[in-house]
Amino acid sequence: MTKGMKLLKYIMRNNELRRIPVIMMSAQDDVSIVVECLRLGAADYLVKPLRTNELLNLWTHMWRRRREHR
Repeated sequence: MTKGMKLLKYIMRNNELRRIPVIMMSAQDDVSIVVECLRLGAADYLVKPLRTNELLNLWTHMWRRRREHR
């Protein structure tokens, strides 16, 4: 298990931190890793190198989602 996945588990176990949307990023695009991160509670998974438009679209989606949950 990677350090990132351990951190994700820690965040998701904490009642206050789990409200923060976590976006995992890695150079690994293995489907099983992506699925595991999403299963653990990640809001999304991005594969490096990132494209500017991909990051902007994700940020916009997260911002809208956060505003809807207030």
